[in-house]
Amino acid sequence: MKPNTSKTDYRAFFLSILAATVFWIMNALNKDGYSQKISFPLRFTYNDSLYIPTQPLPEKITVHVTGNGWSLLRKALALDVAPVYYSINKPLKTKFLNTGSLADSLSDYIKDVRVNYVVTDRFELEFDKKVKRIIRLRVDSLSIPLQERYIVSSVINLNPSTIEVEGPESTLNELGETLNVKVPGRRIQDNYDDEIRIPLPKNSYLKANKERVSVSFEVAELLK
Repeated sequence: MKPNTSKTDYRAFFLSILAATVFWIMNALNKDGYSQKISFPLRFTYNDSLYIPTQPLPEKITVHVTGNGWSLLRKALALDVAPVYYSINKPLKTKFLNTGSLADSLSDYIKDVRVNYVVTDRFELEFDKKVKRIIRLRVDSLSIPLQERYIVSSVINLNPSTIEVEGPESTLNELGETLNVKVPGRRIQDNYDDEIRIPLPKNSYLKANKERVSVSFEVAELLK
């Protein structure tokens, strides 16, 4: 039986095309002068014990670079892309990310490609002083949703009665010294003892040492 020469020729042709393509790609990647936009992870260094950002910091920076094909391919595939660190010495006075100085820093940091420019013109930055405050918790007895003809007949107990909150100074100034806790429910006519979530503003930069407060009080019916 004669071998199928058409299949053999087809396989040989395919393998030769594949080998030529691989050789061409590898040869092309060895050349210099390719340009590409590459994203690098961005990390900020500042005194985080004294200052805190009041809006999310950018997590990556896109840079237009030129270099060897292999170097660009590795970075495009994030095979050897290390984070880029940007130092902020005066957070309260720094309102924008200086992309010019960042590009210069990248040139010293990334040796195997040439940094042409940072794609984004500027990033806005906003910092505030990081402070801690003791805030008193209170329940307004007049706002408790009681059943008709029922009253709070005891002291309203809160545990804890104060919380420590850390965050931006401006936000804590707006928060004030006292935080009102609202008792949920309706037509309460039995003694109350439950945990309530502390109503802090929705701000990811505020950190409290407690999330819930225990509230208890007695209820009595008014005599007719």
